[in-house]
Amino acid sequence: MKNDHLLMLKNGKSSSKKLKIDNKMIEYRLDKSTFDGKVIKDIIGFVNAVQDKYSKVKLPLHFNLGNIEIRDKLTYIMFECVCNYLIETCERKVFVTFNAKDKINTEGIGSSPLLLLGTQQKDRFLEFSQKFKKEIFRLHYRRIIETKEDDDPYLLSKIMSDIDSFLKTFFVSKQYRDAIAEVIVELAGNALEHTETDCLIDLDVTEPYDKKETSGSFYGINITIINFSQKLLGSSISKKIEEKNTLNERHLKLLDAYYIHKGKFSSHYREEDFYNIASFQHKISGRLKNESTGGTGLTKLISRLEGYSDAYHCYVITGNRALSFERDMLSYNEDGWIGFNKEEDFLTNIPKRDILGQSAINMPGTAYNLNFVMKKEE
Repeated sequence: MKNDHLLMLKNGKSSSKKLKIDNKMIEYRLDKSTFDGKVIKDIIGFVNAVQDKYSKVKLPLHFNLGNIEIRDKLTYIMFECVCNYLIETCERKVFVTFNAKDKINTEGIGSSPLLLLGTQQKDRFLEFSQKFKKEIFRLHYRRIIETKEDDDPYLLSKIMSDIDSFLKTFFVSKQYRDAIAEVIVELAGNALEHTETDCLIDLDVTEPYDKKETSGSFYGINITIINFSQKLLGSSISKKIEEKNTLNERHLKLLDAYYIHKGKFSSHYREEDFYNIASFQHKISGRLKNESTGGTGLTKLISRLEGYSDAYHCYVITGNRALSFERDMLSYNEDGWIGFNKEEDFLTNIPKRDILGQSAINMPGTAYNLNFVMKKEE
């Protein structure tokens, strides 16, 4: 995947594990049950140390993870990216063994190409690479959009249609399907247009679940979207508002907001958080041309999906910062600004403290984890 080496570059060589060769393999053995961003960071450090010490000796790697509870979909997709980098770029054989606890937001692990790395079948590494790039089968939709495909003016329309067709088989209602497809296509389009890099889309639908306190069946709909790039989520807007003489009226208001927020920056609320939140504002764009349109309706779409959803867990990581999407914090005020706070005031109030945080992984580019639980349509 284009620029996936940046993930390795940005996360160092530090790991809790020593490099040991056993049975002509280098083993990473996880000694705890939680599989989260901190573990992925540790694995990346381990891989970088292996590459540094054994760059010419292509010993296979065995990730022995044991019995684990995976935090969320993005966590295991990031691990897939690390394994793909090892197989495709480093030309190493990779073996992965684990037993994951069943959870509605990580049930998609049952369709993951990681499972191929725990088998002894002859062509498993080739099949891993193929499945990593694309699969539409049963409960799983996977697609990497490559930059070379951007020449197709109908590309995003085709993807939207594919996602709609995929979701129809699960009796997901039209309003849900439309919102999910719009979110995915908007994020993929942003990646292609602003970062000029590949975009990974992964969508899975769980088996139906019944709830004791609620009638009917429910699906978990889990989405991860990733691009690797030197450009972070708010990078383009940060660069744009430096060009004070070319800003339109709305971008000038953003600049005024920046000066107010700047006096309130702290270890909890940083300058990059401001620009990340600015990237979700209506008619705010990082394009260098001064246009009157632009911006994203993404927060409106996510808010709509969360409104349909019985439960949800949605966030984005970019660089070393994380931003959570909370339904009550995503309302537009009458001037079209989203405060990410109870006051619904972006221009003069800082965002709610607990929606911001440090990302365990330094993410070069942008990665979304979107998880919804929705009622099955009769």
